[in-house]
Amino acid sequence: MRMKIGLLLIALFTAGLLAACEVAPGEISGKVTYSDGRDATVIVKVFDLSNNVVHTVSTTTGGTYYTGRRIPPGTYVVRAFKRDEQVGEEHKVTVQADASVVCNIVI
Repeated sequence: MRMKIGLLLIALFTAGLLAACEVAPGEISGKVTYSDGRDATVIVKVFDLSNNVVHTVSTTTGGTYYTGRRIPPGTYVVRAFKRDEQVGEEHKVTVQADASVVCNIVI
């Protein structure tokens, strides 16, 4: 009986340590506008530094976008696309654990 309780305590302790080591993802949001200030309807893609797409999202009719808390901590490049062509400049952002980053894009 004592051995079972000991094993259970070890398992619970180990599970707690693993949960404490997990890093909470962050999020990226912003607004995409044309140079004259009008809202832009585009696709926003988030790339890692190896140029792999990590997340893709469409802007709303108001030009805003939001990835949700899905982006692991790290440095990323955010680009806007219209009909599979990049529009505007790319933006490098750093996402922290459980934090929000605002990245506005002018095209």
